[in-house]
Amino acid sequence: MFDRFFLVISFVCYGLFAIAQEDVLVVDVSNARLLNKKAAVYKGGKGSGQEGRGVYRREDFKEGYPERSADLSVSLVVPESGCYLLEAESFPYDFGLLKDKDTTGVLLRDAYFQFNSDRITKRIVYDSRQGGKRVLGKFDLLRGRQELKIWLPDNLVLSRIRMKLYEAPEPLDVAENYHPTVTPPKGHPRLWVNQESLVTVRSRLFSSENKPVWDKLVMEAKEACPIVLNPKQETFYNEELERIIERKSFYYLMTEDRQIGREAVQLMDTYLNVLEFGNVTYGDISREIGRAIYTAALVYDWCFPLLTGEEKAMYRKHMLRLARDMEIGWPPFHGAESIINGHGNEAQICRDLLAMSIAIFDEDPTPYKFTSYTVLEQLVPMRKFEYASSRHNQGIDYGGYRFAWEMHAVWFFYRMLGREVFDSNIKNLPYYWVYMRTPDGKMMRDGDMFNVKYANSDDFYWKNPQTMLLCYAYAKDPLIKGEFYKQGGLPDNPVLFLLLNDPSLPPLTSYDGLPLSKDFGDVLGGMLARTGWDQRPESSDVVAEIKGGGYHFGNHQHADAGALQLYYRGIQVGDLGLYLSYGPPYDFNFNKRSVAHSMMLVKDPKEPLRFRTEANDGGTRFSQLFPRSPEEALSNPWFSTGQVKSSTFGPDKIKPFYSYFQVDLAAAYTAKVKSYVRSFCFLNMFNDSIPAVVILADHIRSADSSFRKYWQINTLYEPLVKDGDWVLHNQHKGMVGKTYVKMLVPAAADREVQILNGSMANNVFGFQYTPNSSWPEAKGSRIMVSPAHLKDENSFLTVFQMAEEGVKPYVVDMKMENDVYVLQFADVVVCLPKHDGFIEKELLLSDLPNRPKKIVIAGLQSGFWQIIEEGHAGKNVEIKNRDNVYSFETSSQNVILKPGRQYGLMDYQMN
Repeated sequence: MFDRFFLVISFVCYGLFAIAQEDVLVVDVSNARLLNKKAAVYKGGKGSGQEGRGVYRREDFKEGYPERSADLSVSLVVPESGCYLLEAESFPYDFGLLKDKDTTGVLLRDAYFQFNSDRITKRIVYDSRQGGKRVLGKFDLLRGRQELKIWLPDNLVLSRIRMKLYEAPEPLDVAENYHPTVTPPKGHPRLWVNQESLVTVRSRLFSSENKPVWDKLVMEAKEACPIVLNPKQETFYNEELERIIERKSFYYLMTEDRQIGREAVQLMDTYLNVLEFGNVTYGDISREIGRAIYTAALVYDWCFPLLTGEEKAMYRKHMLRLARDMEIGWPPFHGAESIINGHGNEAQICRDLLAMSIAIFDEDPTPYKFTSYTVLEQLVPMRKFEYASSRHNQGIDYGGYRFAWEMHAVWFFYRMLGREVFDSNIKNLPYYWVYMRTPDGKMMRDGDMFNVKYANSDDFYWKNPQTMLLCYAYAKDPLIKGEFYKQGGLPDNPVLFLLLNDPSLPPLTSYDGLPLSKDFGDVLGGMLARTGWDQRPESSDVVAEIKGGGYHFGNHQHADAGALQLYYRGIQVGDLGLYLSYGPPYDFNFNKRSVAHSMMLVKDPKEPLRFRTEANDGGTRFSQLFPRSPEEALSNPWFSTGQVKSSTFGPDKIKPFYSYFQVDLAAAYTAKVKSYVRSFCFLNMFNDSIPAVVILADHIRSADSSFRKYWQINTLYEPLVKDGDWVLHNQHKGMVGKTYVKMLVPAAADREVQILNGSMANNVFGFQYTPNSSWPEAKGSRIMVSPAHLKDENSFLTVFQMAEEGVKPYVVDMKMENDVYVLQFADVVVCLPKHDGFIEKELLLSDLPNRPKKIVIAGLQSGFWQIIEEGHAGKNVEIKNRDNVYSFETSSQNVILKPGRQYGLMDYQMN
């Protein structure tokens, strides 16, 4: 109610300001009481250009805890006890001096504040990025007269103080009236263990795998804490102290050693009473706030028998106080924040607030009502829907990070209840990171990737061992446990390791039993195909990925539906975007956009731009919105990125020769695209000289023939142009890999080609972006192919051959048979539909080479087909929905495929 209008109090009576019941008080600081001779009323400073009044300090003072007396005092009358929001307005006394000192662009100015005899607190009152209008924070004030003392920094004029009643986020009506379907059991512990699983965890401590970790933790838990806090002085967060407290409380949980347990209780007590984050917002401070809440919750639950009633009340008070300052707020329903995506999908709810609410449930059940609603009624059904595709929509890095926090919630409920509440498909998700791994230890690109070491070291190995631990222990998966150890284990978190690791589960380090290809399903459509699982530096394995179909979930997900990636001794075709920071022009106009990816662009000059973008890149719709429920994703076409039409591999399901993916991508674009189907066929050639061949077919129709289309692939290094083809290259550990790119349709005479190299690769149709990075992606190359003649309907057919240096690519012959591409090379014949549908009509393959050969007919309409090989008895073949491929070996020179089923022929069903 306090933000309905503002009331400026312009009178002063002995320095007393009254806060009206429904008003915001705006205090003119120049009328405040000055407390020393160095404080003065502002009358205009050097080149400040500021008008108005205020108070400044005429002498510099060093940053740090103020030993001197305060500069000014304001007396306020608070009408009702409660939480009040304090804001300040200030400006530099001398802008020139401020500019001289600002070498980072984020120069901060701190002032100190004290209500009555409370502890002095430090708050940011000015920074060079946000200026001088700052929220100082939330203060719990008692009814009546309150004196506010202020210590000023140098070169700053404090002009106004605003106070208003703090309004907490309103709980959703459905959450307010929610009755949790499951609740914490009576008694403690119930975080990470209950009475039954506690016995199991204790019994594992002395196994050969766990004992070294336990022995080290015992030694650390028994050591005296070297950190001493002053109870009269506030402190910023201390991660090392939190680790010490966690290990001591865990030691008590395992041994019931009361002395060590009381040390944990007392350390946490002191810490909570002096812990103050002030109004710091930089660096995603919610993560540090949450970690403190989580640590307190562990002590509350694990050391519960050792806590006095007064200590329990104090813990609850401070945990809820800290929760107010998290991004998601308390109750956890602040603004756009959501447990589904964004920072709300990190530790805030899934670990920190959920742990707090479980720990204090008996004394205060309301926090559990709110947090369990968000987890059980929002997150659980959404993830059941999303994880039908076993990949994370936020990509490699953010997906790995955020999934770890979801797995905390998974474990909290599982250990608390002794049964699963999340859908079992969550156990499949870690295979996304397994399949996306490239032989050099890095990853295929997906989403915003904050791990900055990709290009800096040939020996870098992508890792997120916490996620792997949480996953393998929950799924009891030996292969993911092997990946955990490959990533170096979790030496910095012995408590989590000892809570979860089952020493009877042996790690599996070989992937040889896994299929070489993976279909990612329909929600986040895509396919990944590889030639092998050789992870040695000298590996000749090829890894290829095609995306498309399903839904878009915003935030760190890119506008990359239909994007192609190829790895062979380094990235050959891929993404050029770099995640340097979230939201600046380069990020929203290049990095996250289609133009940075290897995919189709269609330029509608009048296409509207959204989400602070300025460049029309011609790509798919750029979105920062996300669906909050399966129903919203399914019903709102904004989130649709198309439909997977076919995804299959074979004939061997472990080491397939072919991997085929076809996707309708029209929905990913605006109405500028009427129809668009991309087909991808990956062939494992089972040799080191030319290990793989990829065939890419596109058929697209635009809403207007004047919309220029750009078939685009991006690569890291400038390609060689040879006889109208392109040769891409990369290398790893001195071993060079090349990719020969031959476009068959349109022919060279019917296409226009533009290659943008170096800094021009970051130019988006006239908008130049310059990433501050030395990585190869910052100065890569984009090959852009457009039809020479504008028309609404166009087709593209391209063959990629990955080959060792010095090896010539296969000669590729292509002809058309009844609207079907027929390609011949080596001992392979591949058929693909030219149009945007499936092959439905009779197909004659004539004059084939008179030798054994492999035939792959991809894109067949589902149903029965007659296959008649010259010199052999015919047979009926059933093609299933989503498979749409028939392959066989033959020596015949003529083969006929007829739709339908003929009586008298042998029936043959494809697997």
